[in-house]
Amino acid sequence: MSVKLDPSLFCILVLLRCHFISGISEFTDPCTDHNGITDEQANNAFKDWPENLNLARVNKTHKCYVTCILIYYSIVDNYGKISLDKYFDNGSIDEYAFAPTLLRCRYEYRKETDLCEQIFGIFNCFKQEKLLSGKV
Repeated sequence: MSVKLDPSLFCILVLLRCHFISGISEFTDPCTDHNGITDEQANNAFKDWPENLNLARVNKTHKCYVTCILIYYSIVDNYGKISLDKYFDNGSIDEYAFAPTLLRCRYEYRKETDLCEQIFGIFNCFKQEKLLSGKV
């Protein structure tokens, strides 16, 4: 059994495929240490997060370090997709209270193409919201 594909439909499918491929940035792994990150290292990176942090003053190495911690703990993947289902499921994070902040922060950094800049920016946005609301 063979299926004949309409040439115009085929062209549209090829164009869509090319658009999605070109829209996805090339995979770059910002994490050089694949041996793991200790809980102590992770906690130290997030301890005493400064209020009103000026992102322009944070060096890229630190942004990537924080991103790697979030990747290591499966909070985000190597493509920037945030996955908090396990935290929602076990009740650590109230999904309904968290969703508006997450959506706003993701929207704010939607055009950022650098993974470290994007993930650090989203995380900082969320932390700033928590600091302002006093729920750190």
